[in-house]
Parts: sequence; C-alpha cells; structure tokens
Amino acid sequence: MESHLHYDPEVDIALISFENGRAIGERHSWGLIERHPDDGHLMGFEIWGASTILPPELIAALPASGKSHGVPA
Repeated sequence: MESHLHYDPEVDIALISFENGRAIGERHSWGLIERHPDDGHLMGFEIWGASTILPPELIAALPASGKSHGVPA
C-alpha cells in the first residue's frame, strides 16, 4: 500500500490518501473521510480549508498538487 499526500493551494485542500481505488466519501464540515465501498476501511481524507485547520508547518511540508510523491506506508 502506498500513501499519497498533497496540498492544492488553488482550492485550499489537503489530500491524504492511504490507498488508491474507488471510495465512498463521508462528508463533514471540514472535508471528507474516504472509505472502501465493500468493507468500509479507511482509504484517506480530504481536508477543505486546510490552511485554516492545519498548522502552517504541515501545509508547507506537503507537496504541491501535481507534484505529489508516494510516501511509503
């Protein structure tokens, strides 16, 4: 399993994905929790308004959208 992390400043969304594939999003006020459609295990998160929720150091550490790098799990 390979994780993907990135931040898109144009839409202010941080994506933390633990697994690729089809997912079902559980909508929350802060973003989405993405779960596998068959067994419900966690596949990732979308954090909307990330720059107002996450510490600036974390935002700065995330690769920019389009330059996402796999991070070993």
